[in-house]
Amino acid sequence: MTVFSQGCVKIKIARCYTHGQHVYTLHSPACQELQEETMSTAAPQVYGADEINAVVLDPGSYRTTAGYAGYDQPSIILPSFYGDDGKGKQIFDENVLFAKPPDGLDIKPIIHNNLIVDWDGAMEQFHYIFKELEVHPHEQPLMLTESTMNSYSNKVKMMEYVFEKENFCAFYAIKQPTCVSFAHGRPNCLVVDIGHDLVTVTPVIDGLCLRNQVRGTRYAGSFLNQQLVQFLESRNIEYVPQFQVKNKELSYWENSSSLAKFTSINNNNNVKQSVIDFHYLRTLREMKELLFECSMDEEVKVPEDITKEIDQDSTRWFELPNGLNVPFTEYERLRLSNSLFNPKDTFQPIVKGWENDCDGNIIKVVGTENDISSKDYVPLRRSKKNEEDDSANAEGDAANHSNSNSTNNTNSKKSNDSEASKSTQTTTTAENNETAALGLTKLVQSVLNNLDIDLKPQLANNIILTGSTTLIPRLNERLNNDLMLLNPSLKIRVHSAGNNIERKYASWIGGSILSSLGTFHQLWVSKAEYEEVGAEHLIVNRFR
Repeated sequence: MTVFSQGCVKIKIARCYTHGQHVYTLHSPACQELQEETMSTAAPQVYGADEINAVVLDPGSYRTTAGYAGYDQPSIILPSFYGDDGKGKQIFDENVLFAKPPDGLDIKPIIHNNLIVDWDGAMEQFHYIFKELEVHPHEQPLMLTESTMNSYSNKVKMMEYVFEKENFCAFYAIKQPTCVSFAHGRPNCLVVDIGHDLVTVTPVIDGLCLRNQVRGTRYAGSFLNQQLVQFLESRNIEYVPQFQVKNKELSYWENSSSLAKFTSINNNNNVKQSVIDFHYLRTLREMKELLFECSMDEEVKVPEDITKEIDQDSTRWFELPNGLNVPFTEYERLRLSNSLFNPKDTFQPIVKGWENDCDGNIIKVVGTENDISSKDYVPLRRSKKNEEDDSANAEGDAANHSNSNSTNNTNSKKSNDSEASKSTQTTTTAENNETAALGLTKLVQSVLNNLDIDLKPQLANNIILTGSTTLIPRLNERLNNDLMLLNPSLKIRVHSAGNNIERKYASWIGGSILSSLGTFHQLWVSKAEYEEVGAEHLIVNRFR
């Protein structure tokens, strides 16, 4: 950070992976007098944002990112997986995981559906990250981003880990859509996050998520991955990871009898399937980045002669680790990508793991009545207290005149409640059937329809796309056009960062911006406060 001030130049330098800060000051003859005058008239607020040097941690279903607040991109990016050698040693370094695996190595996921499922692995990975960043927990606070679907038990475990095991001096948990909204400078917006496991649509008002309005489906990046796997299997193409290939020659797929020309390493009998699947996952990600493209039409037109020779102009080739080049025609690439918008129109009739519509069904209930952390933010509305009091008084008078028939009324009420319960169950089932297999456009539209009429125009004009899957070309334009056709009276505007790093790591960048602000320091939860009031009070009242 550089500050220029009439003859005095102060240069402040903060270095990565160190915690000391060096200040160099160049003086001029008038500098001393100017500094004394400035100090006497300066505002009394002390922000000290640069001196806190907070750590931002953003765990995701595919990647976990971490770094220091104030930076424009994370310093550490790791897969949300770890290797277990069976001897009590965990491996988190991505370069080691993708190298030749040691015998008996088993790769396990840490996060699934945006929730931590392996706490032992998560704690070890977080400790590894803090060690790589050279963090001093007694001097630096930690900001952790969390999913809007995070459960109360997970929040308690996280606070116990942060304060009791790592001994951080201060901590704050913030919702990922809130971070995305601040990364784009839009505190009122509709965040559409297309990640690896889930697609979630979250309304954000004044920087707070409306948790009861959050919806999502499983038609995300892993849904596209499974279609690619079945597409290659239909062509009789077997995946071979890089570490099992000794040497290879370029070969091209022509029909189902085409084989790759490579020499395999046969001393990999102890390689587990989880290791091969992990390497396969990386190849599938590269295929999506290089091949996929969204169609602007609702349905992809089938070529007149789908069996004709490959059109070299519109066909793209992808080389597998064993040297086999696989062709993808324009129709195949568009059809695979179009399943994000129409999950029922997939390239294969049945997608494994998504055989029924309910397998990717809408995720509607985020906070339940039993979850004490589901206290939602509700925008202010006009009070109807007088009308409610009058209605209550009228009901009380009527009750005083009907004491003789109380038994009959009670029985009638029980009968009505039973019928109402059955009706509610039927309505819920019908709604689930109607909302099953919602594509991206209809999912966003369903959230817009459930918003308050005063919020709908503003959020429709501030739709933010984030997540690695949103990097598919023309996805932004397709979503914008579809929503404009469905909402002719609204001004639809879909925003997305042009930089790939900002698109992938928007949640971390937003957390970096927030935790570096001087006005944010009052929100930190200290270890003393945690010990005084406990986790339950903090979760309900501070981490909404």
